[in-house]
Amino acid sequence: MAKKKKIYSLNQDAVKYCFKEGYKIYPITEDNVNYRIEISKAHQKAILEEVYSQKDIHQAISDVYQRYYDKRKDK
Repeated sequence: MAKKKKIYSLNQDAVKYCFKEGYKIYPITEDNVNYRIEISKAHQKAILEEVYSQKDIHQAISDVYQRYYDKRKDK
């Protein structure tokens, strides 16, 4: 039986909010095996400590978008 592809749900409102606020969220790698997430806004940058595989990085980026969107909604 063939493996099913995972479907990542990306909240479009969360992405729209982050783009509007100037956040750039993207993966970075040094060896094409282990990935980290970098978040930048204007001249500030932050690299998250968690390390992800190539299979998990897309879901992790989606989670970061959602986290920033949820923070905004709480205010």
